Amino acid sequence: MDLSAPGYETALLRFEPVCDAHRDLLRGPAIEKSLWKYMPALSGGTNLENYLQALLQTQKAGIAAYYVLFQKSDGAYAGIAGFNEINRIHRRLRNNISWHPPDMDAIRLYQATQHGMMKRAYDWRAKRMEWQINPKNEFIMQNLQFLEPTREAHFRNFERTADGVWIDKIVYSMTRPELAAAIERLERELV
Repeated sequence: MDLSAPGYETALLRFEPVCDAHRDLLRGPAIEKSLWKYMPALSGGTNLENYLQALLQTQKAGIAAYYVLFQKSDGAYAGIAGFNEINRIHRRLRNNISWHPPDMDAIRLYQATQHGMMKRAYDWRAKRMEWQINPKNEFIMQNLQFLEPTREAHFRNFERTADGVWIDKIVYSMTRPELAAAIERLERELV
C-alpha cells in the first residue's frame, strides 16, 4: 500500500494527499500564525511557499506522505497531517505534523487525526511509528500522552525553527502491538 494513495477515510475525517490544488487552502492566514513557530528552518529560506514545495517534493520521492484533512460531517477543512522519514525496508515512519485551525475543537481533531495516522501506518504494516516533539509545544506534549507512546530520548539543541529559535526534541514511539492497542482505545474514545 502506498501511504499517499487517495481515498483514505476514517469515521470522522477524510485524508486527501496534499497536491497543488491545496496550495490556496494551505496558504490561509491562520496556518502560518499558529504553525510557524514549530517548523524547522529550511535551506533556501523559511517561508510557507518553500515548505509547501518541500512537502510536495518529499511526497513525490516517497519519503513523506502528507494529507489535507476534512471533517466528514460537514466537509470543513480540518487541518494538515503527515508522515516523513518513511523507510519501507524497515517498516518505520515518523508522524511529522498535525495541525488544526485554532478556531476548531483541536483536542478532538488531534485525537481523530492521530487515530487516522496510526491506522494508516498500521495498515501499511509499520513496525515502528515515531514522534519528535518540541517540548515547548504544550498542546502536543499534553495530548500525545493520551496515546501512551514510549518516551525514548531527549535531543538537546536539535534544530533551528523557522523563527530562528534552537529547540530540543523529545522522541516518542510505538511498535506494532502498541499501535494496535492505541487504535482500539481511540476507536472507543471517538465514538
